[in-house]
Amino acid sequence: MKRFTLATLLVTFCFFSNGIAQTDAIRGKIDMNMSDAATPTIEVNLDQSFFDLFIKFTVNQPALSEYAEMIEGVFIRSYDNESSDLTKMKSRYQEILKTEDWEHVVKVKDELRVCLLYAKTPGVVNGIFVSFTDKQNTTFVNVCGEIDFQKLGILFGKILESNPEFLKDIKMNGKFGIKK
Repeated sequence: MKRFTLATLLVTFCFFSNGIAQTDAIRGKIDMNMSDAATPTIEVNLDQSFFDLFIKFTVNQPALSEYAEMIEGVFIRSYDNESSDLTKMKSRYQEILKTEDWEHVVKVKDELRVCLLYAKTPGVVNGIFVSFTDKQNTTFVNVCGEIDFQKLGILFGKILESNPEFLKDIKMNGKFGIKK
């Protein structure tokens, strides 16, 4: 589980590092704080202030600043699968995604779901929502901002050029990832 969670966090930060009503008027941001839900086992809240700080520390690497400027926030909640509120949370998120016209791009049974909220500009999304379940936890990830997939493709290409072997080491509970 730890590998799965850490790998997911790594992927989220590497590729994306920059509630029915949207909070703070940020298109693509889903309010993940449910007052009547169980306490998450993992909670990550990285808002624009984090990315502004990140940009200040990457002055010598302007390419990283470009990626960070695309992101308004990254929010992660992970819950134990024993939680009685899990079905209610999944239904709530699915209703939000449906109401706001998010596009489902990947769905693997009830184990993995990836949704995008497209912007009016071609090649840009305002939100990415990922939910995945392993043996012990269900995790919800929301990335919001003006995310340009062409720029992300360039970044991914640079990562692969510099170290293509890192993908072979990513194993996520034997279900997802690249096996040796």
